[in-house]
Amino acid sequence: MNRVPFMHTLHGFSLLGLLVTATPAVSAPPSFGAWFDARVKAEKPEVRERFKADLDGDGQEDDVVCYVFETPEEGGTSLPVTLVGLATGERFALRGEGLGPATLECPKAPSSKGTSLSLGGRGLTGYTAGASLRFDKKGPLLTSAEFNDRSYARRMDLLSQRMEFTSYETSNTGAKDPGAKEDPVPSRSAAMLASGTQVPAPPAPVWVSWGQKNWSGAADADLKAQWLRKGNTVTVFATLLDDQPVQATGASAKAILDADHLELWWLEWKQGRARSVQLGVARTSEGRPVAAWIQSPGRKGTPLPVMRWAAPDRLEVDLPMNWIVPAAPDQPGSDTGDLEPPSGQADLTVVFSDSDGKGQETLVSTTEKRPGEGGFSALFIAAPGSAYPRLSKGAFNWVPVKQRSTLRELVP
Repeated sequence: MNRVPFMHTLHGFSLLGLLVTATPAVSAPPSFGAWFDARVKAEKPEVRERFKADLDGDGQEDDVVCYVFETPEEGGTSLPVTLVGLATGERFALRGEGLGPATLECPKAPSSKGTSLSLGGRGLTGYTAGASLRFDKKGPLLTSAEFNDRSYARRMDLLSQRMEFTSYETSNTGAKDPGAKEDPVPSRSAAMLASGTQVPAPPAPVWVSWGQKNWSGAADADLKAQWLRKGNTVTVFATLLDDQPVQATGASAKAILDADHLELWWLEWKQGRARSVQLGVARTSEGRPVAAWIQSPGRKGTPLPVMRWAAPDRLEVDLPMNWIVPAAPDQPGSDTGDLEPPSGQADLTVVFSDSDGKGQETLVSTTEKRPGEGGFSALFIAAPGSAYPRLSKGAFNWVPVKQRSTLRELVP
């Protein structure tokens, strides 16, 4: 066997050591603060806001700045640009219009420690819009949005998973003054969140939407609905609380409707038009899941989804995203702002129908009004690996910022 002489091996290591020693160390890129200070010195913008906040929840403070440039030829300033520099090195610019026809304004430093950045703007005829954002290494994530004009107000919050819509156009016909308007009552529903992580969001809020006179409390009938995304499928984890369980005697739609059962309602969109789809799922006395289309999908031959009873009171149903999330050409106009694929949004309501052996007695649902009458709740679906849905690059016209970017080139 040939052996390499020890001195030759040592000589080889010595040469390698010399090569390693001679290689210059790669200098780390400057911090966001150092980069921004250098750009300010070179370009002379007007800095209107500068503060720190933990926007990605990693315990480190991230940088937020907002600046404008003077435009002497127009006698004013450019539109503001908000920069976010994460402590991990990623940087993003948000500029131009906000959600809807509102021009973005500079954000204010949060009054208390939080993990969201609040951005807003104003448009013509009293229109205002705003959003709260969190960030990850790929960009902004939507956690809440709010829209107001002279005719309506809409609010959505994914932390509380609540949504409200208020119309200011309803007149009080019973008022003594015929011209008087009643105080508007908001329509409430759930803004359910399907997390793209391995941990589902907390249960969404629910209401007794029908049969209130038959309902004696949460022990009588209650629903806990949670969602999780896995690939291109979303799964609802529904816990049904009931003091008198009634199982289905068969797999027909009538047998399911006569029993305690879960209903999933969603809208199918095609060329801007919507139709309702309704699925009913129940449990037999043998513990077997049975399901039926109560209102069938538009696609003929659509199979029933995969479902399982994980426990006597816990049902899981897998829904393919292309069943519930409209494709881009079919999607209607939305004032909740576009989401960046593969995030998505669906019109979807979860309902627990309680029978107690006397036919349908109570509905507990993710809408305040009875399903089919007061609209749908919404399901916001995060991208795989993210806790919240990603904001479309068309909203706030956001872009990643490169190390060589200048402040002026980021102005829209």
